[in-house]
Amino acid sequence: MGALYYLEIDRKRIGYTEFEHADPPMGVLHGKIVFDDIEFPYEFFKAHCLKYKVKINFDDLNERCISTVIIPQLKVCLQNGDELPGWGGAITGMESDIFEIDFYGVSPEVMQAEFEHHLIKYERKYKPM
Repeated sequence: MGALYYLEIDRKRIGYTEFEHADPPMGVLHGKIVFDDIEFPYEFFKAHCLKYKVKINFDDLNERCISTVIIPQLKVCLQNGDELPGWGGAITGMESDIFEIDFYGVSPEVMQAEFEHHLIKYERKYKPM
């Protein structure tokens, strides 16, 4: 298991991700969400987006599937408690499957300091020796 990055909305922890994937040159992190005490994530995110007028890109009530733009109230915290700097996180998911976060706008400096393993993986894949 890698490092855990805690997700908060309105100062309430909702779960965590390990940010299993990244596109370092684009400053994007991607990971599966493991929820704390949220039984119905579709309803949780839909209600939040409606309350705060956050645009929903895709919403299917029958499949309980949702995709949002960046949610301004969603914060990602590093293990030391500091907030991960960047543009913010967008959510996509379906209750019968998984929910994921895409976090955008991670600077090269933060990518190097906090997500060096993703940089190494990227360089091995795309920069031949």
